[in-house]
Amino acid sequence: MKFKQIKYIGLLGLAIVTLNSCNDIDLESTPYDSVAVVDGIQNLSSATASVDGLYDLLYRTDYYGRELIVTPEVAADNILVSPSNSGRYLRQYQYSVLPTDGAVTDVWENLYKNINAANTILNFSGNVSDASTAQLNEINGHAYAMRGMAHFDLVRTYAFPYSTTDASVAVGADGNGGHLGVPLLVAYGQERHAPRATVSAVYTQIIADLTEAISLLPTASADKNSKFSKSAVQALLSRVYLYKEDYTNAFLTANTVINSGNYSLASNATYMNNWDGLMETDVILQLPAASNDNNGFNALGSIYVDDGDDGNGGYGDLIPTSDISSLYATTDVRSNWFRSISGVSFNFKFPNAWTNAVPLIRLSEVYLNLAEAAAMGGGSMTDGQKALDMVRQTADPSVAATTATGPVLLADVKVERRKELAFEGHRLYDIVRWKESVVRTQLASPSTIATITYPDYRMVWPLPQNEVDSNDSITNNNVGY
Repeated sequence: MKFKQIKYIGLLGLAIVTLNSCNDIDLESTPYDSVAVVDGIQNLSSATASVDGLYDLLYRTDYYGRELIVTPEVAADNILVSPSNSGRYLRQYQYSVLPTDGAVTDVWENLYKNINAANTILNFSGNVSDASTAQLNEINGHAYAMRGMAHFDLVRTYAFPYSTTDASVAVGADGNGGHLGVPLLVAYGQERHAPRATVSAVYTQIIADLTEAISLLPTASADKNSKFSKSAVQALLSRVYLYKEDYTNAFLTANTVINSGNYSLASNATYMNNWDGLMETDVILQLPAASNDNNGFNALGSIYVDDGDDGNGGYGDLIPTSDISSLYATTDVRSNWFRSISGVSFNFKFPNAWTNAVPLIRLSEVYLNLAEAAAMGGGSMTDGQKALDMVRQTADPSVAATTATGPVLLADVKVERRKELAFEGHRLYDIVRWKESVVRTQLASPSTIATITYPDYRMVWPLPQNEVDSNDSITNNNVGY
């Protein structure tokens, strides 16, 4: 019998999680069998610490700390690897990722750590006797939100999108999520029987989890927008619906967030200031960073700049392609993201090498979700036009209001998503869900792959080989691997 690779991660209360802990917390520091998990979550303090542990995992380099922000950019057309580099992200850039690669395995394991930790909270939160109903609801709401987000990140990384129809790259693809996705873990201890669920089943669970989280979480935003609130989950749900191509619900959910009044776009005058350290406007969910609490050289900004505005050094491995930088007019404030140093253009969207906040969800994305959904017939075309204009004219007030509808509006939204959300971890996911090809006009070397024609099996990652080898319920990897 195979040994199960999807590990059981028990949150053992304050034994392994402390409030306001550093970002390198290890939820496996105490073996599962050595302490009774039921003793770990017993009161409000330990339950709150366990929730903090969930968010702490997001900072890891092999999750949102860097990998899932950088890979969708470097594997698409926004980034090329500098000829002078440290060897990082070469496989992702060259489309030579293997099931045995450390990144493939580490992202998988970190995501399932969050899922199993969330399941542990949901299973044992009933032990908490000193919490009010509202406090207990919030604890469970965070667990549902994080479980939903982790399953979503897994299914969009390790499986083709919901509407895929080409069974040559995704066995069972029928346009309705009939192909295999990822193991779906929704109960404490369930990892002992974890076959791959269909993409449809995974999306159903994601939506159920996020909907439950919305009903439990408070309306008020968390301090520094560092945790989910009701509106933050709705913002994520608008993204999920967009990926599923449920344009009506994508429109409605995005509209709810916009009309909540909880968030506002940065002004043109303050737009660039918003990227210097902690984001204070436009951000819905972020990972704050501090001078004494960061990933150091493995931080997000470090991979893009060799000398950061915070005085710290970086790798400067990944530089923007000329076709992304050329999309911005000189009147567009976002053109200031690019700085030429010794003849090399660097991406300074994250200007601090070590101490940038990492934006996970921004209001501008929600506006663009609404605009895309409207262009696809999911809601008012007028509202979609206004949403696109809000984003474009914030960055460049000289841009005229749009009158485009339908396919033309959609094309404009696609361009604006690339411009506004550049380097934030959206690009490859967008290209693949739009069923488009990756076309690179600037290459790092003559051997660089210039075009990846959709649907290329390499547009999604393989499952980790050790998971395939150890899990009795998984017999085959993704097509091509």
